Amino acid sequence: MVRSRIARILMAFICLSALSACATTRSEVAVRGQSSTQQETGIAVVLLPPVDARRFEAAPQTPSIPSLKESSQITDTQITSRALGRKRNGYGMAMGDVLLTPPQTASSLVGDAVKAGLRDSGYRVVEASDPAFATAPKISVRMNEFWTWITPGFGSIKLDNVTKLTIEGNLPALSTPATVDVHEQKGYFVISESEWSPFIDMALTHVREKVRAIMSPKTAELKLGDR
Repeated sequence: MVRSRIARILMAFICLSALSACATTRSEVAVRGQSSTQQETGIAVVLLPPVDARRFEAAPQTPSIPSLKESSQITDTQITSRALGRKRNGYGMAMGDVLLTPPQTASSLVGDAVKAGLRDSGYRVVEASDPAFATAPKISVRMNEFWTWITPGFGSIKLDNVTKLTIEGNLPALSTPATVDVHEQKGYFVISESEWSPFIDMALTHVREKVRAIMSPKTAELKLGDR
């Protein structure tokens, strides 16, 4: 029993050491994102590019606030637009950043999730080349939060994601601005770089589901002649 306990302590120490080592560097990941099929029928809508309204801080008090290891870069939109989260070492200290691989951005991932939710609800999301583009209702998305972070622990490590969006548009379901609020959490024994992408995609799946719930199929069948 003593040997077993020592082995568990040793394994936990090794894992924490490995986590501390990889946590110091910046990583780039590609997230699969939410794919969707265009509706052949249904109300045509235009989804405007989401606005990244996240607020980055140099040394925030809580890990849920976006930050970068190099504080001088928190105003560089070339970096912050791709920033997904922050790694931490085995003692909980903020370390390296996690960025998306270009050309992906946080806004493009969120936009694809919202688009998928609209299509799931029966809407036809059109582009500028579509004849309906000029007169179709416009939907705007404000990305207030979209951030992932690590919470280390003894023998248990967690990933958390918080996503908060405000969606507006001249549609019945959006007569008042809608809020999408997602908090995803998952525990791991060890978090490798490969864990970030599927975890973030899981959070985006829930964003998609919440958009679908807001923009229900019944809403898509309404006529907008009196809007």
